[in-house]
Amino acid sequence: MGGDQLRRLLRLGSDAQACMRYNDVAGSLMDVRAYLDRVGYHGPIEPTADTLRALHRQHMLNVPFENLDIGLGRKIALDPECFVEKIVHRRRGGFCYELNGAFATLLVALGFRVTLLSARVANDQGVASKEFDHLALQIDLEDRWLADVGFGENFLEP
Repeated sequence: MGGDQLRRLLRLGSDAQACMRYNDVAGSLMDVRAYLDRVGYHGPIEPTADTLRALHRQHMLNVPFENLDIGLGRKIALDPECFVEKIVHRRRGGFCYELNGAFATLLVALGFRVTLLSARVANDQGVASKEFDHLALQIDLEDRWLADVGFGENFLEP
């Protein structure tokens, strides 16, 4: 799935067919064990709220938010394969699209139902940034969960 496809899915937001396409493609892209090792997770992998909380916590504690590539003017591919390569295999961090994109890919591979959410960030005065300035995740279990491993100082669990 290329960057244009990912951007289109983000624009579609909760469109069920688009989300199914992301879920179908993303879940087949990764080595789950390598990702779990990267975040230091050794617990159950069933798609439950407890697993989601534990995975989110481990991701937040072990994968840094960083935007070095942006500062260096490097091209960033909005592609789940690239996210996983950078974070898991090159052991780097990333910014919201990379971190939440990779985390979504892991969750989908484990059987979670994930929706990509366009989000905005508010500054100290409460002024919101532009649309698509941030990426967050909705996880549908018995309840809906908001997950966000891509925002530096953030909550440890969804």
